Amino acid sequence: MCGIFAISAKDNIIDDLFLGVFYLQHRGQQYCGLSTYAGDGIKIRTHRGLVRETFTKDLGGLDGQMGIGHTSLKDRQPLKLDSKMGEFTICFEGNIINREELTNELKKEGHSFYTDSDIEIVAKLIAQSDTFVDGIEKMAARIRGAYALVILSRGKIYAARDKYAFRPMILGQRDGAIAVSSESCSFTNLGFSIIRDVKPGEILEIEDSKFETKKILPAEFTQYCTFEWVYTANVCSTIDGLSVDIARRNLGAALAKRYPAKVDIVGAVPNSGIGHAIGYSQESKIPFDNVFIKYDYASRSYTQPTQAERDREAKVKLIPVPAKIKDRSVVICDDSIVRGTQMKNDLVVKLRKNGVREIHVRVACPPLKAPCMYGVATRSKNELAAHQKTVEQIKDYIGVDGLAYNTLEDLGQAIGKPLDQICTSCWTDKYRV
Repeated sequence: MCGIFAISAKDNIIDDLFLGVFYLQHRGQQYCGLSTYAGDGIKIRTHRGLVRETFTKDLGGLDGQMGIGHTSLKDRQPLKLDSKMGEFTICFEGNIINREELTNELKKEGHSFYTDSDIEIVAKLIAQSDTFVDGIEKMAARIRGAYALVILSRGKIYAARDKYAFRPMILGQRDGAIAVSSESCSFTNLGFSIIRDVKPGEILEIEDSKFETKKILPAEFTQYCTFEWVYTANVCSTIDGLSVDIARRNLGAALAKRYPAKVDIVGAVPNSGIGHAIGYSQESKIPFDNVFIKYDYASRSYTQPTQAERDREAKVKLIPVPAKIKDRSVVICDDSIVRGTQMKNDLVVKLRKNGVREIHVRVACPPLKAPCMYGVATRSKNELAAHQKTVEQIKDYIGVDGLAYNTLEDLGQAIGKPLDQICTSCWTDKYRV
């Protein structure tokens, strides 16, 4: 879960590049970076921290007509290399499962490594070829896992999405400019309209504010990550043709149909749980109200790099609203339950202390039983509550009066895609790639 943005325009793009990356901040809060090209070489600048905090007064010298940017949970990007194709910068989102194997192979071929990050492996695999399109294709043939990437060379941008479509990528257009982004929420305030999603396996070349499909890598199946609609993506985004907001309301409505509850109000674990709760409220005709408020200056807890940081962020970010919950029974909608400790030790404790009479939890996705191998935020099996406990045992563990999860079938219907087209690995413990 990182964010990538690229733009080519007839005028200076630095402000649009800065804002395009800023609107992907929810996908990663640890590092950010920008790289631009203006005819006199490729420039690059990276920071530790948030986009606005670090770049607002540090955009000088980055003017250009094309550029790429990144916001990350894990490492500094873009990465810059010099190769037989010339210098280039690259941004990457995803996870390379066979990283250790590829690292050892490249070392035997004479390569040395500065980091242990996926992006360095991806960049070096691409740089072995004579063209970027050929390099991306050969890289894709050697890696196992998921990726979306953009490359800035001298005068061209290349964008590619893995053939299984794990990671989202979308094209946008306005007069005199083309952009590529992890999510469409980057487009709206910049005046871009959606052209279409980048196709699974597609490699695009962007030059002079125009794009061309150079190749589409074939695949036997697709594996859209449904967690994008459930949690990761911004509610304003549209991913692979489906509004995130509509998807979350569909998921909440499915929970209300299958698992009704006699309560006074429906609330959410904000922010990602709000759409699920509104859907539950609209379907059940039980009023939605503010049970918790997310403090504006807190970050997302799930995307923090360590468990200690996740626990700390979860503890500080949510503030209950006592006047709305005292002596009332509530349904709380959440996107997922991972370990269950945050629900048990923070949310439920806060609700009980503020006088809630009954707590019924409804979870948008099925029980998480296995770690994700295709993104940055992974967990081991032993950390996952649903790997070790039944739903009834989880209910007792977190200390609530009722608990229910969406079924796989309801999840597929809510996002309008057949189950064989979506990745179900974290719920089934079965991996197709």
